[in-house]
Amino acid sequence: MLKESLEMCAEAASHLQARPLCSLDHSPFNRLQVTKPADRYDYVVEVCRGERVLDLGAYDETEVHRFGSRVYRWLHADIAAVAEEVLGVDAAETIRSAGEIQTTLGTRIVYGQVEDLDDIIADFKPTVIVAGELIEHTQDTLGWLSRVAARCPGVRFVATTPNATGIINMLLAFFGREQAHPDHTQVYSYRTLWTLAGRVPMTQYRILPYYYNRHLFYDRVPRWCGPLVTLLDNALLRPVQRLFPLTATGLILDGKMGRLSGS
Repeated sequence: MLKESLEMCAEAASHLQARPLCSLDHSPFNRLQVTKPADRYDYVVEVCRGERVLDLGAYDETEVHRFGSRVYRWLHADIAAVAEEVLGVDAAETIRSAGEIQTTLGTRIVYGQVEDLDDIIADFKPTVIVAGELIEHTQDTLGWLSRVAARCPGVRFVATTPNATGIINMLLAFFGREQAHPDHTQVYSYRTLWTLAGRVPMTQYRILPYYYNRHLFYDRVPRWCGPLVTLLDNALLRPVQRLFPLTATGLILDGKMGRLSGS
């Protein structure tokens, strides 16, 4: 599975280099050319390898508190393991009161709002900006992304976000239920995320789905249910997402900030 994810990451990189413009037929009858899902952690890690990474929303309290667990992964830790340098930015109260924190990884996470990143970007000079599971939380997502694009044109930007047509909520809908974080103010589909990227603007961008990360679910059920979660994922969720990629749990947006030179 890791080999498959790495191959998909390499394919994504080659597409990014080869694709100068982005277009999408918005007719509902046009079949979307969606790739097979990837593992979002592995994909982001490969993008960040050897880069100067600005990690927005780095202090995920849920994952920080479980860091070191055999089933939990903290994206900031995965990035730190491969990046040339990583600087985290977060608006969590824990960081606001301290100004910044030093992690056990040897990285810094500084206090900052996505609407006011100019000084941080100017000082750090990132080659890659990551927004993991963040854009669905922010009030003016198009506004702050546009400011970042104007501030650092040509910098690679990768965002991950839940998918509006994901299989979990499709199944829950039949029972009058929905899974959503209480802080989410928006949810993106393949087409709406494509539209957002074009209006930022971004260039040479692509969208690919990512699989449900079952490790996020293990702590929500009794320990004896863990094998059942694994079985359900392997026998149903993952095969369906692979066959029908638009049912994948989330989406990865990967491209470059700003317009192409001369456009």
